[in-house]
Amino acid sequence: MMISSKEDLDNIRNLIKTRCGIWLADTKMNFLTIRLTNRLKVTGMETPKDYCYYLKYDPGGDNELNQLIDAVTVNETYFYRDQDQLSDFSDEIVPAMMKNKRGWDSIRIWSAGCSTGEEPYTLAMMLLEHPQKIDHSRISIIASDISDTVLRAAREGIYDDYSVRYVPPHLLLKYFDKGRDGRYALKETIKKVVKFAHINLMDPFAAGRVKEMDCIFCRNVILYFDDDDKERCTQYLYRGMNKGGHLVLGRAESLGRISNLFDVVRLKRTTVYGKSGS
Repeated sequence: MMISSKEDLDNIRNLIKTRCGIWLADTKMNFLTIRLTNRLKVTGMETPKDYCYYLKYDPGGDNELNQLIDAVTVNETYFYRDQDQLSDFSDEIVPAMMKNKRGWDSIRIWSAGCSTGEEPYTLAMMLLEHPQKIDHSRISIIASDISDTVLRAAREGIYDDYSVRYVPPHLLLKYFDKGRDGRYALKETIKKVVKFAHINLMDPFAAGRVKEMDCIFCRNVILYFDDDDKERCTQYLYRGMNKGGHLVLGRAESLGRISNLFDVVRLKRTTVYGKSGS
């Protein structure tokens, strides 16, 4: 049986926070203990103290910390999640982006914390199906996550019924192939406009590689950060955005007391954040 002290758990959750910014509050300690129990079995460690030592000093500790982060990160997502936000994106943000583009300038979008890819692929379909008839060659979407596991799944692009349940039927036929196992595989038409990258949003060098974005989706990510890390992350997102760009957070997230870098932009159904300028 795993026996853990609060000091052991504190050390481990501090390692998680230092690596990726995710802070597991005291209310999440039981959750951490459950996930930790499984990782101890996998690694053959007997106690959390042994495991913590392994994470810090063993050559395989760096990779194991990534595995632990995967285990404590909630990756629940699906296509066309939060219809109100997506409707405002299509009806208001996309026309604003197109207005600022000339000729064949690309529309540049960043899905930060993309999990298994449903969000960036949804945005790709929405742009390809947009009334303004946007050619695929003008769509540039970068999708990032800290988890190599979810990025592998995203690049593969195969989903179950749950993930695609809100995809309009005609788009399910147009952009997916249904396999014999009942799962849905995305066609290359969609996959080729999304590029995936491993990016830690707490790493200024990694996050700084993404530049000149017209719109950034960072939904249900910063809620895992404490206030200081939320502010840091917001600065990195701001630097990566073009003037006149938009930042879309999760419906439960707000920059209210965190940062005043962005302007509050009230759209028809939802509120987003904008970077001043045209």
